[in-house]
Amino acid sequence: MGARSGVGRLLIWGLAVGAVSGCVPPEPERSRPVERAVWIERIGEAVDHDQEHALRRIGPQYVFLKIGDLDVAGDRLTWASEPAFPVSPPPSKCVLVIGGTERLVESFERFADVSLAEQMATFVRDALDRAKRRGLSCSGVHLDILPRGSLRHYGRVLSRLRARMPGPVTLSATIPAAWERDPSVLDLVRQLDFSLVRMVSEEEPQDLTAIRASVDVREIGPCIRRFERFGIPFYIEGRAEGRCVLLDASSRVVSALGDITPWQLIRGLGFRCVESYPLGIAEARMRVPTDFSGEYVVVLAARRTSRVGGYIVQPGERIACRLPTARVLRRQIEAIEVAASPWRRGYSLWLSGIREGQDLPVTQIALLVRGGSLEPRITVKGEITGSSLLVRVENVGMQESALQPRAVEVRLRVQGARIHGVDPGDFVEVVREPSGKGASSSVHLTLYADGIRQGETLRAAVRIARRIGSVRVFASSRVRDPDDFVTLSGPEVGIAAIPQ
Repeated sequence: MGARSGVGRLLIWGLAVGAVSGCVPPEPERSRPVERAVWIERIGEAVDHDQEHALRRIGPQYVFLKIGDLDVAGDRLTWASEPAFPVSPPPSKCVLVIGGTERLVESFERFADVSLAEQMATFVRDALDRAKRRGLSCSGVHLDILPRGSLRHYGRVLSRLRARMPGPVTLSATIPAAWERDPSVLDLVRQLDFSLVRMVSEEEPQDLTAIRASVDVREIGPCIRRFERFGIPFYIEGRAEGRCVLLDASSRVVSALGDITPWQLIRGLGFRCVESYPLGIAEARMRVPTDFSGEYVVVLAARRTSRVGGYIVQPGERIACRLPTARVLRRQIEAIEVAASPWRRGYSLWLSGIREGQDLPVTQIALLVRGGSLEPRITVKGEITGSSLLVRVENVGMQESALQPRAVEVRLRVQGARIHGVDPGDFVEVVREPSGKGASSSVHLTLYADGIRQGETLRAAVRIARRIGSVRVFASSRVRDPDDFVTLSGPEVGIAAIPQ
């Protein structure tokens, strides 16, 4: 997952957002194209030109903006923190998303449905008023609250809330796919104008062997068939999100680690990749390529004492991460699109909205939905300054490499100079071949890295001493593609020279 800007000001694009109503009979399923929506989990502060262009290319009909969470203080609801809105309001409509804290989810049932609906209606009006004061025109309010306990109680709350909704604002909510098995979900979804079906499993693994693919794409088609019997429009969430957990010595999970990514652990905290394997759909460890879920399990080991997610991690302790690639989202979208239904409107693409998030960069997502090519592509450049050869390796492709030992290999061939030492810099391993004899012989050096992000540059320095005559440096590279299990090779090219 490459670096990306916050998505708060991404709303400066001109995207048309329509209203949805469960009261209008659906169009014939073959006559209506699959709609796209974008979900922004957190509102940031800035967006660059590439991010804005990518969002325009996605062309969503709906924009779900999560502005904040409701919390509980005694017997009253309150905002967990001040609601966040985009700095620059969009010229088009959007849907405001209101979530709930863990405390609200756990205490949901102790509130009477009348009291809870009245209080929620107050916060809905407050959110709409705040948005209006910022020039933000909203077509609806979406509840991203997943209460534990009785869905019947939640349905009654939604029924009373709907009666208090200001017209013509729509009311929608997130519905986990697993809720379909509860008979009460029928009355619940009928209180909504539409729903968003969440396919991602919320189950926490107990140990390393229990880490599974986040979505079983084989279940998307059957899930769509089951939800269409409710007769209410719905979207399917398309989501590619990683997750990291701290392991103990027996590979049991100690704790989830929030928003940390494996790339941050490697680059920022010096962790080393000790194991990496692709997750299957049918089996935890993929055995055949056709079973690839589009996600990896990456196990990283600490090389020094570090603070990670509130924990002090000692050298040798391990963190396991589920790491998504573009294929996981591609497989979800394909499964959604092939399952034609009169009530399935389309899919919503989940974006974290934060820097260095655990999701895919929006530039990758835009290419993916538009049928573009995604792969890493390595360039190697060199510069000789005094007695140092400075090597820069950049991923100029539209995708990160695989994250595994020796995922990136850079082979250097130095003519006319001796090598007196290597500062590996961002590389984790250096292999030097024995030097040949004679002034015209070449010295071969290979640098290895565990991976490289989209747009990232890896650096190393080689101390050289000129022999006689000119010095010439050549380089070739190899990088592992994360989706197709192939190694992409670059030709040997000259990267630096000192004339005779």
